[in-house]
Amino acid sequence: MTLAELRERCARGNPPEAEIISVEGLVYIVRLDSERMLTATQEAGDTLRFRSAYAAARTLRQAGIDCAWLVHQSPYDEMVGRQDEHLPGPAPLRTRITVTEL
Repeated sequence: MTLAELRERCARGNPPEAEIISVEGLVYIVRLDSERMLTATQEAGDTLRFRSAYAAARTLRQAGIDCAWLVHQSPYDEMVGRQDEHLPGPAPLRTRITVTEL
């Protein structure tokens, strides 16, 4: 979904569920409705990248979204012996944030 499409959808009163996802260090991306990434344009299709959760939240707020999930993947999948025990992988840490406060 492009930023323009997101703004239009929010203006119609139907904002998607937004997740700000932490990716490898100081890179954050936004996933909408658990399936589509936020992109700049339809043609390029490149996922927008942000340098902080604050920058991503600010963009979402400007588009019309009030709340989002901040998602951090767990590093504990890589612990030695975990796969040998046939344990399920740990779920990502999901924290609900109000982007109007950022």
